[in-house]
Amino acid sequence: MAQRGDDQNDNENTEDLSPKRLKRRAFLSGLAVGAATVGVAATGAHVANTKARALMTPKALPEGEAAQVALSFQDSRPATASKPKAKEGAPNVVVILLDDCGFSDLGCYGSEIKTPAIDTLAKTGLQYTNFRTCSMCSPTRASFLTGLNHHSAGMGWLADIDAGYPGYRGDLTHEAATLAEVLQAAGWSTFLSGKWHLNNAHTTGANGPYDNWPTQRGFDRAYWFQGHSTDYFKPSELFDGVAPVEPPDTPDYFVCDDLTDRAITYIRTQQALEPGRPFYLHLAYPGPHSPLQARARERDAYKGQYDKGWDVIRAERLARQKALGVMPDTVELPPLSFGSDSWDKLPEAHKKITARYMEVYAGLMSNMDNNIARLMNSLEELGVRENTIVVLFSDNGGSPEGTPTGTPNVFAPAFGRPIPVEEAAQLYDVLGEEGTYPHYPMGWASASNTPFKMYKQYAHLGGVADPLIVSWPKGIAAQGELRDNFVHVVDLFPTLLEATGVERPTVYKGRPQKPIEGQSVLPTFSKADSPTRSEQYFELGGHRAYMENNWRAVARHTRGKPFEDDVWELYDLSKDPAEGTDLASQFPEVVERLKNKWLQAAQQYNVLPLDDRNLVLRLVQDRQEKGLRARWDFYPPVERLARDVAPIVCGLSHTIELECERSNNAGDGVLLAQGAKYAGWVLYIQNGKLCYEQSLVPYVERMESSGVLPEGKLKIRYQQRMTGRPFDGEGALFVNGQQVAKHTFKRVLFSTSYDGFTVGADLGNQVSTRYKGPNPFQGKLGKVTIDVDTSKVNPVEMLRFLSQMGLNV
Repeated sequence: MAQRGDDQNDNENTEDLSPKRLKRRAFLSGLAVGAATVGVAATGAHVANTKARALMTPKALPEGEAAQVALSFQDSRPATASKPKAKEGAPNVVVILLDDCGFSDLGCYGSEIKTPAIDTLAKTGLQYTNFRTCSMCSPTRASFLTGLNHHSAGMGWLADIDAGYPGYRGDLTHEAATLAEVLQAAGWSTFLSGKWHLNNAHTTGANGPYDNWPTQRGFDRAYWFQGHSTDYFKPSELFDGVAPVEPPDTPDYFVCDDLTDRAITYIRTQQALEPGRPFYLHLAYPGPHSPLQARARERDAYKGQYDKGWDVIRAERLARQKALGVMPDTVELPPLSFGSDSWDKLPEAHKKITARYMEVYAGLMSNMDNNIARLMNSLEELGVRENTIVVLFSDNGGSPEGTPTGTPNVFAPAFGRPIPVEEAAQLYDVLGEEGTYPHYPMGWASASNTPFKMYKQYAHLGGVADPLIVSWPKGIAAQGELRDNFVHVVDLFPTLLEATGVERPTVYKGRPQKPIEGQSVLPTFSKADSPTRSEQYFELGGHRAYMENNWRAVARHTRGKPFEDDVWELYDLSKDPAEGTDLASQFPEVVERLKNKWLQAAQQYNVLPLDDRNLVLRLVQDRQEKGLRARWDFYPPVERLARDVAPIVCGLSHTIELECERSNNAGDGVLLAQGAKYAGWVLYIQNGKLCYEQSLVPYVERMESSGVLPEGKLKIRYQQRMTGRPFDGEGALFVNGQQVAKHTFKRVLFSTSYDGFTVGADLGNQVSTRYKGPNPFQGKLGKVTIDVDTSKVNPVEMLRFLSQMGLNV
């Protein structure tokens, strides 16, 4: 029965297959499967969560909260990783700094020189006609980058000498963060391309210290040089960050093109990586500072335009300035400044080469303008031009350092060996090209500074009045307008910070910061009648001035005379903006008041003590006081040494000894070189003969062994004995102890050019024209030893030096 019953039940189950019964069975089965699935899913999620907790970084805490640390990272909470970020919509900043460009050298300031790119900046922005600087490169740059007067920034003179006084350390102060440091900390990318000249010259070496090199003063990336200027065709002492580099070996190379290429590359790379992140580009061209070099095609575009002379050019520029509104109609040209004579008084035979100098100058200016156009086009292409503040200015007025006649080699007169005009005239066809190192005559500097008198290095307006253009399409509605508001370079720092919405810290890297000494002129961007500062002191090399509203008192110091004896002039700039009529005798009480104000400012801003010594004299005394190094030992390979940290042997008795090995067909090349053909010396082997050469083109003195050197290991010695420092002496060459050549110098080389010191090659611009390129030594070079007579200069030698150099003391 049981069996049957079981079968019966089974039969019943299998036989009842109605739709209702099927639905019920499917529903019950689904419940069972669902329950199982939920159980598996719950178990899987738990396992996944457990594994995730063991593997994944916990969520970071909100920005600003400190990390929570437990035994394991699973139970800890990290802090939010962040980096400085600029405010949304913050503008980019591009600063274009020209070197030794006079007030009237741009088309929009009255020049005949073609500067369409710069003129466009003025048309799309504001053009300032009452902008003032510090009369020389290092002081102006220090003031701009810190917002301090240049003495407060430690740069009362050039960054070549540390005089030991607070205002004259020649090294940028750390008591003021630079514009690059402040913007970098606020989230900007920061780039420098070009001239720096703000760390003390003696720190520009492989051992530093690096604390005032650009990448330690706020620039993320820097392609730069330290000195006064550089060779435009073969620049020396270029750095990429802190590493010395040689310029690209490309056809038609020109340094302004190279610097612009690097600037554009920096920005394009930065925007590719972080689109929209603001940047600060500091593009500091070396021009038109000497040497005045230009490609032939750029120079010859102005051929014949300056045959009329500087008197006519000055008058034409002033007429254009009046038509443009840059100068009022009442302004008259002052007489030519000292060192400049009327064009009509020049000998006819001198006029052609004298005009040629200005053609070179104009060609150099045009090159920089073309490069500025390339940069602006790149900003447009990237779509960032609209919100980019472009600031363009020059660091001081036109330079008088080319002497009254001009020179095809600026080092020659500086080192006591001027080149006659008749000899310079022979270089007419190649003037400004590679192989020449020119500077224009002082008459052209007077034209550059139209309508002002005096030059770079002076406190008169010819030294401190400069062009300033600010263009910011998004931020300046009043485009193409002139501004006659007073602006000093010290005011640009706070202006740019206000424009970018960034606050300068009161403490930076643990150092309390000096208060900013300039004042923002941002209100002038929108309103022409916005008030700006009304008082400012000026000083450089003993030349002084003080401005109080429309009054300007100024003293040109005569080197070597008591400062108390200086005669102060007085001008009313509201009626006489070119300092044409001295009112000192009419208003002696105003003169006294401004002199007292100047003294108060001098005491406040570290201007004292005044020092009027010539730069060359300062350098000579500085190297004597700091102690010349008597012995140098080199074990190649050795990096190129920057000029200011290299051995000093010029004008001194010294001995060079080196070991080398020559083999068959591998025994020529440069052993040692310092400087360039414009001012340098080199020891080399050519066609198997040992040669020593000193060059100050066009003056070249050379000695050479009569016979070919043997192969194998050699001991070579050059010995220089001074019979009357620093210009009279003789040299001799020795091989394995035997004298092989001797020479009595007509004039011993006093110093070298900007190029550094190289062992086993001649990097930068070559010293000798007898070989091309670095000409590395083909053999093996061993130990090199240099011994120098470092005895102090005695009074007789000093007087002889001053007389032969024509220096006033």
